[in-house]
Amino acid sequence: MDSQNSPARRVWLRRLVIAVSCIPFAAAGFLAAVGRSGDHGVLGEWYVLVPLAIVGFFSWDLIEKAIGTTRDE
Repeated sequence: MDSQNSPARRVWLRRLVIAVSCIPFAAAGFLAAVGRSGDHGVLGEWYVLVPLAIVGFFSWDLIEKAIGTTRDE
């Protein structure tokens, strides 16, 4: 069996790709939550929260694509 294509290696790589694709979504969610709390100045303004919502939408799309491309056939 080829060690480069072993099932355990593919599972590990799949989990890594999905985890990395979640980072932008988590960051946008965290910054939006901090902005909505009201004590962090400019983060609570609409011109910051709207782009964060857009980034969150595209980040979710990135997660969906990562899951789709790493799916086992």
